Amino acid sequence: MGTIIGLVIISVAFIIALTSLLYILFSRSQKVLNAKKIKEAKLERKKILSETYREINEQKKSFEENLKFEKNKLEIAKQNIENENKLLAKERAIIQKQQESLDIKNTDLDKRINDFSIKREELIERLEVISNMTSFQAKEELMKNVESKIQYEIVSQIKQAENLAHSRSKEISNNIILSAMERFTTDIVNEKTTNLVKLPNDEIKGWIIGKDGRNLKTFEQLAGVEIIIDDTPEVVTISSFNPIRREIATKTLEKLLIDKRIQPIKIEKELKNQQILIDETILETGYEVMDELNIHDMDKELVRLVGKLKYRTSYGQNVLLHSIEVAKIASAIAAELGLNSKLALRAGLLHDIGKAIDFEKTGSHVFLGVEAARKYGEEEIIINSIEAHHEDVPKESEIAIIVAIADTISASKPGARNNSIEDFIVRMKEIEKIGNSIPGIAKTYAFQAGRQIRVIVDPVTTDDKDLVGILEKLKNDLKNSVIIPGEITITAIREKREILVFN
Repeated sequence: MGTIIGLVIISVAFIIALTSLLYILFSRSQKVLNAKKIKEAKLERKKILSETYREINEQKKSFEENLKFEKNKLEIAKQNIENENKLLAKERAIIQKQQESLDIKNTDLDKRINDFSIKREELIERLEVISNMTSFQAKEELMKNVESKIQYEIVSQIKQAENLAHSRSKEISNNIILSAMERFTTDIVNEKTTNLVKLPNDEIKGWIIGKDGRNLKTFEQLAGVEIIIDDTPEVVTISSFNPIRREIATKTLEKLLIDKRIQPIKIEKELKNQQILIDETILETGYEVMDELNIHDMDKELVRLVGKLKYRTSYGQNVLLHSIEVAKIASAIAAELGLNSKLALRAGLLHDIGKAIDFEKTGSHVFLGVEAARKYGEEEIIINSIEAHHEDVPKESEIAIIVAIADTISASKPGARNNSIEDFIVRMKEIEKIGNSIPGIAKTYAFQAGRQIRVIVDPVTTDDKDLVGILEKLKNDLKNSVIIPGEITITAIREKREILVFN
């Protein structure tokens, strides 16, 4: 036991001694290491200080060089300013001399102006004495001559510009209208308020009249027409202002003549049959027109009214053919101008639709047409085209203007309408009367249905510059008083003749 304790004590002592030895060795090594680090730090410090001194010297040298350069620049700028000041001083001296020279010249000029004014007044006084006219009167005379000359030149230029514009616009419009008319033409059908029915022989007239005129009276009462039986051989005339009734009566009489049985009961039955057939024909005609014009969205009742136009005439012109022609011409013109050709086609077709009703209802065909178009849901542009094509209301769209133009073209074609000779004579006399009533016109002559008008101007009371005003006055008076289809040309002739008779 004592041995073990001794060993433990020895071991502890050995460990303590070993630890002390290791501590002593480590302390010495740490001192050596610290000394080395201190030496390295001193060397680094010396190196940094050396580099810092070198950079400071370089910057100082650069600063001194820049300072020297800036001083040189300032010296040069100072020298330039001094030179400019010297130049300015010289320029001031020159300007001063020029100003003095101008003052002298202005003084001399004022003196000359004063002398000129005095001489001008003296000259005016001498001219007034010589011409026996004051300066104000001379000025008025001069202004009058200048005004007259300028007015004549202005009138000439205006007339030249008008002629040029008219020729160009006429050429363009003619091309458009001729193109439309070449593509779309219709036959001219002349009808009256009467239909003629041919008979196999004059004995049939007795059958038509019947015993005591019974057949004739029944026919006229039921059909609403007048049957004219006169001395014209083998012909009976059916007269009525209602074209539908007239057509039904004509077809009925033709059918009765084929059957060779004319009796009141047979007449009544056949009139009803023909009424049904005519109604079917009217609707069928309306749809044929719709197919021809490629219109497929029109109300059925409006289509029926279009079909009725087949039996309606105006001034001897078949209204349905006229309406189709107006529709096609309006469509072509609208297409040429880049407008809605389908809308123009529809408006042209319906522009006279009121004529399918005006023989049944009271009112103008324009009013009745507008009423029907609005009732069956047509667009406002089409309604305005119907209402405005006779200038009853203003035209609110290009389509309305085109429809009115197309209507005039169709109506004014040679042979399109049968105007009476009495109307022709009245129109020609009215044109000449209007022309003769204008001051300055000595005589007026109308040619070619009023489309060519020549006026003889009094050369004593009028001058050349008055011709434009006279023609403008005549044009406006004719527009307000006379309807002349087509283009009108007015030619003014001013001629002065001197005649000397001696023995």
